[in-house]
Amino acid sequence: MAELNYYETLYLTRPDLTEDELGKVQEKLAEAITNHEGEIFRSDKWSERNLAYKIEKFTKGVYYILIYKALPSVVAEVEKNLRFYNTEVLRFMTVRINKETALSEKAASEMHLEEGGS
Repeated sequence: MAELNYYETLYLTRPDLTEDELGKVQEKLAEAITNHEGEIFRSDKWSERNLAYKIEKFTKGVYYILIYKALPSVVAEVEKNLRFYNTEVLRFMTVRINKETALSEKAASEMHLEEGGS
């Protein structure tokens, strides 16, 4: 059996997305991971920022971070979903991270939730 690795996917969405549109994207990403024996450690809004240059017609974007453990083949599935939502998702990037980083992000995310964060 293939070994599970740890990944971080950062994706940039349009700033004018509705909650429903964003929810569809996030739901598809979660399904791509959990349906293939993966585990999500963190899935959060990271930051809303001005862009260095226009992407399509947008000068601002919202960054989201997704940290997870999955089979290597799952990254292709996640990125396929991000490409499918190319009108909502402006850019994305996935990198492999080490276990310690992923677990520290999971702990930080859990602590944030216990403190009443969203």
